Amino acid sequence: MFGKWGITVKKTVPWVIMSFLILLCIISWSIYSTYKPVPSDLDMVVAKHTVEVKPATYSLRKWGRTASADTNTDPAVLVKDSHPIIVEKDDKIRLLFEQSPDSVKCYLWEMDTGKLAYKGLKGYPLNLEESNVATGDYAMEIRAKWGNGYVLYNTRIMVHDDTE
Repeated sequence: MFGKWGITVKKTVPWVIMSFLILLCIISWSIYSTYKPVPSDLDMVVAKHTVEVKPATYSLRKWGRTASADTNTDPAVLVKDSHPIIVEKDDKIRLLFEQSPDSVKCYLWEMDTGKLAYKGLKGYPLNLEESNVATGDYAMEIRAKWGNGYVLYNTRIMVHDDTE
């Protein structure tokens, strides 16, 4: 009687293992086929206040999958209806990414005219005074690049000079 069980177990184990592997493949394919890369979160810290900045345009790829979004709108138009972040000219602006990018550049667009006012502001943390940014209302575009793509974030900032 015990001999029968030995033969039955030997025949059943390969079928159980094969069934488990097939199920694992089906689940893996299901997850992979619905996977979509998402942009890294960005928090902007100004004078101890943290503001979340949402991505506007991006193109990312990971695991052979791609995701993209294109607002195709000028930054000043895109953030026109949002409340500005109040920034003193001598404040340091820290950009905290969920995943650190390979490079970051910031641009300021005049809200009234929509024209590019300051190109390629750099630095961690960002110092507007060193870049000679004048007081005013700006759309800030933050361009971050990673090895797997790029993301453009937009927000509105109001620059004040507390010495005036």
